[in-house]
Amino acid sequence: MISVELSKKILNVGPEYMPPKGGIAQIISNYDHYVFPDKGFRYISNSRDGKRIMKIFKLIVSLVRFVVTLAFQRQLRIVHIHTASNFSFKRSSWFVALAKLFHKKIILHVHGGGFKDYYVEHVDFVKDTLTKCDLIVVLTDAWAEWFRTEVKVEHLKVVPNVIPKPKQCMNKRKDEIFHLLFLGLINEQKGIFDLLNAIKLNHERLNGRFKLHVAGNGLVERFKKEISTSHLDDLVLYEGWVDSARKHDLLCICDALILPSYVEGLPLSILEAMSYCKPVISTPVGGIPSMIEDEVNGFLVEPGDGSLFIERIIYLIEHKSECLFMGHVSFNKIYKHFPQSVAAELGDLYEGLIE
Repeated sequence: MISVELSKKILNVGPEYMPPKGGIAQIISNYDHYVFPDKGFRYISNSRDGKRIMKIFKLIVSLVRFVVTLAFQRQLRIVHIHTASNFSFKRSSWFVALAKLFHKKIILHVHGGGFKDYYVEHVDFVKDTLTKCDLIVVLTDAWAEWFRTEVKVEHLKVVPNVIPKPKQCMNKRKDEIFHLLFLGLINEQKGIFDLLNAIKLNHERLNGRFKLHVAGNGLVERFKKEISTSHLDDLVLYEGWVDSARKHDLLCICDALILPSYVEGLPLSILEAMSYCKPVISTPVGGIPSMIEDEVNGFLVEPGDGSLFIERIIYLIEHKSECLFMGHVSFNKIYKHFPQSVAAELGDLYEGLIE
């Protein structure tokens, strides 16, 4: 963990994370529980779920609280802001500007796979905000290279997303069916509706051999309707929005993870699945290829290629020993994401800015 003395000098800012809903919120929750010392995570949340008026009120209160905190807590040296694209980035830019006025060192930690498109549409605004920061933190080497070449940012550091070491799996599955898990937002960009269509077209090949567990929120009613109208109730099970205990159970009982996304950063669900010794079937977008090697610890399939996704699923169904081997390769690649490693990287990063 980061030392108590160092943690007193750091203020983190980002979305509400209690309870964590979404990848960024889960990462911040992991910072609180596994990277910073007990009661040493100083944090101001600048967004919330709910109606627009409540979101605006939350933002105003957060800005006021931020100014008061920086004005009266002089020991704070670094403001670590977690952001993504769209309004998340615009909201973060206001906190960057205020932190600059108070002469604090500023870290802007970019999460989310939609940032490239956002940058293209707001080049000058993004560059102006980034130049106010002392350090930009990204998730993978590929993202760092993009920031250097396209955005011309040099003050960069790669810090892996942090995940806790998994608990031991006590529950044992009794059937011989291949269980596949999807963890994430249910929408078009995640490719889940493409996957449902592909399963529908291959119902006979999968029937009695396969079960897809889907956990997440989003377009839930559309998803349920698709399962019903396509008669997929025997192959697809909607788990709802799962808490950490249920997610642990699902990661234990499932044989592999699937994430057929069109846009990603570095999905937490992939890292979590790898920590549970699972192979991953996903797409070569964002930072995913930095963790998943095609035919080594999973498969990479182009977004929207439903037929190839099905072929990869069937391959794992029919090659159980190779599925297990790929899972062990996944685990061997995940060590740098465990708390001890990430805390050491962050500690060095913070110390370097304060010196």
